[in-house]
Amino acid sequence: MYNAAKAYLQTQVTTTNPGDVVVLLYGGAINFLQQAKQKMKERDMEQKGLLISKALDIIGELDSSLNTQKGGELGENLHKLYFYCNTRLLMANLKLDPKLIDEVITILSGLKSAFEEIKNQNPTTFSSTTSTMTASASGFAAPERNTPTTTMRYARNAYK
Repeated sequence: MYNAAKAYLQTQVTTTNPGDVVVLLYGGAINFLQQAKQKMKERDMEQKGLLISKALDIIGELDSSLNTQKGGELGENLHKLYFYCNTRLLMANLKLDPKLIDEVITILSGLKSAFEEIKNQNPTTFSSTTSTMTASASGFAAPERNTPTTTMRYARNAYK
């Protein structure tokens, strides 16, 4: 069963346009943070730390895929927001403060909703034939190193 799910996810990620992958990554980070809050409540510090680390990895990948030259102010603002989220998660991990995790979940949920709305209003904004999204709409561009393997790793980890 696990192999079938893994194969399905790999197919989904490699055939999905970049906008959908961004939405999947936001969802994965949110999922990890919700689990981390539960582990914090259960006093399972090892799992809490691992789950927060996975969310940080996803946020780092989202940040590294920003194209601030093409995305301009929006790209810069997203970079600052990701930095803020990282800082809050590191503080939440150290202070065992679920409210800080909730704050990041709220931010990521808002970003996820915004990307879903952009995608639904203008499906051509997120090109399925190229590896980039138009910067004016998103501030993102898939970096050269963002191969299907790299994307698959982050998307797969988003749902472990």
